[in-house]
Amino acid sequence: MIVLVGASASGKTELAKILYRKFNYHKCVTTTTRLPREGEVDGVDYHFLTLEQFKDLELKNAFIEVSEYNNHYYGIQKKDVDIHGVVIVEPNGANSLVDKIGSEAYVIYVEASEKTRIARMLQRKDSISKVHDRIEFDRNVFILNNFKRVDLKLSNESETLDDLARLIDSKYKEYTHKF
Repeated sequence: MIVLVGASASGKTELAKILYRKFNYHKCVTTTTRLPREGEVDGVDYHFLTLEQFKDLELKNAFIEVSEYNNHYYGIQKKDVDIHGVVIVEPNGANSLVDKIGSEAYVIYVEASEKTRIARMLQRKDSISKVHDRIEFDRNVFILNNFKRVDLKLSNESETLDDLARLIDSKYKEYTHKF
């Protein structure tokens, strides 16, 4: 399973879309308590749940991993795990997947400068206060030392997303051929 991790607006979601579309990877739909953004569809982008619904599933041991990010809960339900898929998580989620599925988790850290990320967030119409809060939060969370393992580190600054997706596909196939 390709595990994409990166700070807000680092490009991980756009990379994932290219991996689905051009390289036929499956999307592992994660579950969240946050409200949908404009254009997001329940069951496609995320499983959007209330906090009560999320906690109920958690009590039923339905998740392989759960984490809190930006005051919302996120998790991967066991029913949505796909070893031939792509999932987007934060560092604690990546560490949980490494613990639970070991070498089947191929962790890719996607980074971009704060300047680039701020511009992307403003372009997608995030409020100034939300941009500021995310940048501050991400400074404390997205630190390489917080990861148990990173298999590939990418900089999303000058390469095209298509080139980065091609590199991910190539490196992942090379990685999985070891097993």
